[in-house]
Amino acid sequence: MIVTKIDNVDDIKAVLCNPSIYDTITADSSPNIEDFELPVNDKSLYIGGYVDDKIIALMVYHAYLDGNKCHVQVLPEHRKEHAKEFGEQSLKFRGTQPLYAEIPDLYKNVLDFAILNDFKVIKRIDDGFIKNGVGYTVNVLRYK
Repeated sequence: MIVTKIDNVDDIKAVLCNPSIYDTITADSSPNIEDFELPVNDKSLYIGGYVDDKIIALMVYHAYLDGNKCHVQVLPEHRKEHAKEFGEQSLKFRGTQPLYAEIPDLYKNVLDFAILNDFKVIKRIDDGFIKNGVGYTVNVLRYK
């Protein structure tokens, strides 16, 4: 797997706008997939994971609190084989600022994965994520 900084909008959208990923990462207030506009600015960093020259994973870093927040997505068919390696490799791009993640209780498997990979819950926000009309607590995590 090759893990590198990217700015190719088509590759980034290939992951973020994959129907199973988009449905998972979006709240009720999010735009439809057809209306999604990729935030490309100097406050966002995109790291792509490639296998056989095809993007299979994406890490997004952007400004948050006193550091950055990260979002990791791996295409479903590649999770078993590549998620752990991609997570480890993409964290090498995090820099030196504090690193955070926000994970709703709805995604317990993602929360457990983050905790296993040195993230610690530092705050909980009640009803911080609304999905299908249901409010879920959002866990704010900090890396190491």
